[in-house]
Amino acid sequence: MPDRILLVSPASPFAPQSGAQQRTALLYQALQTLGPVDVLLLEPTAGASRLAAPKDGVRAHGFWRQRPLGIGKFEPDAALNRILQAAGLDLGEYRLIASRYLNPISKLRIPPGVRTLVDLDDWGYHYAPARLDLAARLKSAYALRLATRQLPRFDAFFFVSARDQAKHPDLHSTILPNIPFDPPAQPYPQADSKILLFVGSLWYGPNRQGIDRFLQRSWPAIKQAQPQARLLLAGAASPALRHGWEAHPDVSAPGFVDDLAAAYRDAAFTIAPIHSGGGTNIKILESLAFGRACVTTPYSASGFMDGLADAGLGIARDDAHFTRLCLDWLDDLPARASAAEYGHARLQQHYTRDLFAERVAQLSAACLHAPATP
Repeated sequence: MPDRILLVSPASPFAPQSGAQQRTALLYQALQTLGPVDVLLLEPTAGASRLAAPKDGVRAHGFWRQRPLGIGKFEPDAALNRILQAAGLDLGEYRLIASRYLNPISKLRIPPGVRTLVDLDDWGYHYAPARLDLAARLKSAYALRLATRQLPRFDAFFFVSARDQAKHPDLHSTILPNIPFDPPAQPYPQADSKILLFVGSLWYGPNRQGIDRFLQRSWPAIKQAQPQARLLLAGAASPALRHGWEAHPDVSAPGFVDDLAAAYRDAAFTIAPIHSGGGTNIKILESLAFGRACVTTPYSASGFMDGLADAGLGIARDDAHFTRLCLDWLDDLPARASAAEYGHARLQQHYTRDLFAERVAQLSAACLHAPATP
């Protein structure tokens, strides 16, 4: 009988819309090449640990009690484990348990002999240099120390970038990069356009802060030099945030965009003015997949140095340089077209589904054939 695998995740792989759901779907599909895969959804709740009615394709859907002040954040949830066992979910039936993120698998009592694989997507958190919220920094540092102490409990790990992996050279790990989920068959031809495009979840703090900074420090100078320039902010955000951004000249923030492909097709290039956060900014790779170069920051670019280097990217040293790069590409269609072409070629080499599946298979096989963590 093939080795059975359990995928543990807070996000379902069967309705992939958000970036988290899409990475879960890619991991699920890759694991299926190794054997039968069951899905256990695990999410936090303010109430008692419990099971919900499972969704289509899901073996079980559990909720663990999230206690205040982070108490027991990474401890196994005894009540949850009893409930799962009573519902007939025997973790000992699986040769491999793979988890999206560290927290869900930490709530389980893993039987001896079962191998474990953890996807450390969004590992750690980088604060922008200008953000001086000491309380938040201390809280984040403490949470990271707690999380790091859990790592010896598990057998192997995925990191999304060499930047993150380098922090833990002692772990059995590989780089499993984020990749565009549903890219077009061919990149779009370049548009003679003055539209700058940002795509992302605009409610997310680092994205929101990056847009605020761009509008305050770069957009006025861009508009002064290029009066025809327009900015489209595509992504979910509250009406209050969107209305505030649209108070700036020629800025449109419609929220969720039904036809994202059309937004890329009409754009001159994209921007990713992100200075903080965790993981990597998939929006950069998606932009290159659609054939659009991207002006971004050193922090965002650092997540892709092992694959892209600077291909397809304008990497801004500071706000004035960000402005200058945007104006250069607004003035020079051939230059931005050349950058986009180079970036797309590197994308095809280093950020594909085949590579993603190969990395999953290699580490999973190594994990299955290695002695389990005591």
